[in-house]
Amino acid sequence: MGSRRLLVAVAGAALTLTLAGCGGAGTDAAPTPPPVDPAVKPYCDTVVRVQTEQTSPQAGQGGVPAASEVARRQVGDLVASAPPELAGEWRTVQQLTDQALSSLAATRGDPNRIDRAELARLEQQSQPAVARIKDVTSARCHVEFRPPA
Repeated sequence: MGSRRLLVAVAGAALTLTLAGCGGAGTDAAPTPPPVDPAVKPYCDTVVRVQTEQTSPQAGQGGVPAASEVARRQVGDLVASAPPELAGEWRTVQQLTDQALSSLAATRGDPNRIDRAELARLEQQSQPAVARIKDVTSARCHVEFRPPA
């Protein structure tokens, strides 16, 4: 469970999203967010799908290789659907995620061999891109980012 949790945290550090105030979830009196711009709807739909996949009980199953492949696919989907204003940031996150997943693969599943300093460096490097992704995605898709569990 520890290596699964670390993998999900590393691979999903920039991707773990939580819907904020989306209508249709019961009869609460929460304000309904404005509609999503059709130009970014495919991206927003991808964000919601990835968030759902990452929070499912099956997330991280199958070990590091399988979970890494899923994470790469998820980031690739976000890169492919990102609006032009976030394309560069998502490419940066994709490159850093690939590096982090390669570092994890080098451990052959042994959590004692994880280069935590390298992963911390990659996470630090991703912070400017992640901050912009969070801000723009929140504003355009009406989602709120939370840190990985």
